[in-house]
Amino acid sequence: MNDRQYMKNIAELAFSGYKFVVYYAEMLDRWIAEFPHNHPMYEIYYVLEGNVRINIAGTVQELREGQACVLSKDIKHHLYYDPDVPKRYFALIFDIVPCERLAMNGPDGTAELADIRQALLPVDRTGFQILNAHADARQNVERILEEIRERRLGWNTQAVMLCYQFFVLTLRQIMRAPVRDVHFSGHENLAMQVSMYIHAHYPENISVESVAEALNVSPRHINRAYKAMFSTTFMKNTNLLRIAYAKNYLCTTDLSIEEIAEKIGFTSSRALYKLFQQYEGLSLSQYRERHKKDN
Repeated sequence: MNDRQYMKNIAELAFSGYKFVVYYAEMLDRWIAEFPHNHPMYEIYYVLEGNVRINIAGTVQELREGQACVLSKDIKHHLYYDPDVPKRYFALIFDIVPCERLAMNGPDGTAELADIRQALLPVDRTGFQILNAHADARQNVERILEEIRERRLGWNTQAVMLCYQFFVLTLRQIMRAPVRDVHFSGHENLAMQVSMYIHAHYPENISVESVAEALNVSPRHINRAYKAMFSTTFMKNTNLLRIAYAKNYLCTTDLSIEEIAEKIGFTSSRALYKLFQQYEGLSLSQYRERHKKDN
């Protein structure tokens, strides 16, 4: 009994709209007896090997290998002790707790919490749901046990995150249809939107003002968000991107400098000459010649 490895401490993952709380997680076998019990948390049994019999509120159910049973809160249950029947199964006791939204909302929130509650409705209504486990469930459980057993750096956090993944994979077997929360519900990363816009439009004569108009935000907001994310300015990164593509044209084409400048969004070849020398430390012709020598 002293060799049993399980989640000994209550642990949680906090999202922007709710917390996933793990109370217990362990791999069990035929030698472990279980007493009738109930608790104000959800529980999942997942059978990896053999079959198990479970009494749920007086009704006997059988779980086959590869099946999972999701139990509602406060329902009395226990697994039958059959030491002559080889079996191996995973048990997870957990809860979903609403919480105040954090300052930086993630891709979760009230919409995702509503989707989780919707997926758990069949469990809450009937007391339990028996289903075929997700194809990745076995690997997921083995990784949980590996973290608990080896206890390497960050093992507790990793174990809880894997428990959450196991929970989500199980819920997907109940609720297979697309959910309402199909988009990120947190704050959009404006700096990354700007970066994507630069990549898509660098051959054009773009400016902070034109990007701000396209994204429907103020130029000041763009400058502030971009500097905070990338520790540099919008225009510097735009020019660096253009110079990178200039290298591509210098290496792979015989286009003139004027033609290259036009293709990458510079208003004049002089601007390209100046910035290329500034950032690369050599001229355009020197770069092209060096590349040809190397190849």
